[in-house]
Amino acid sequence: MTKIFLDTNIILDLYIPEREGKSAARSLLDLRESFGNDIRLYLSFLSVADIAYVLRKYYDKARMKEIIRELLHFCDVLSMSDIFIFDALDSPCPDFEDALQISCAEIKECDFLLTSNLRHFQGNTWITVLTPAQFLEKLQKNTSSA
Repeated sequence: MTKIFLDTNIILDLYIPEREGKSAARSLLDLRESFGNDIRLYLSFLSVADIAYVLRKYYDKARMKEIIRELLHFCDVLSMSDIFIFDALDSPCPDFEDALQISCAEIKECDFLLTSNLRHFQGNTWITVLTPAQFLEKLQKNTSSA
């Protein structure tokens, strides 16, 4: 099973009209449908809160809740505790919120961390960090060479 941690920005790319990355984000969710339990998508509890906060600026409360429910169909939400905060405080990552995301993904032992903000993640975790487009390209290469 491949475990993929999705950064908040991937979900925002999917639901905010003017953001780039919509097709790659949609393809990730479609992958989950295609591969079933062979691929697991994860979000942090923090991401869900951040996503809801941002979506309220674009949609009414009912639509925001509908989107969160849709996400729960595709993604498992990982809880967070004070261990994640201590991890993030000790992290070399320049952004504290991203450090929390890294800690969450590492504790779950994810294989990939997907983000549109590579700068804050690469070099700050042992997890392979890619954009959704890079991940899809890598998956396509691996599938066609198999």
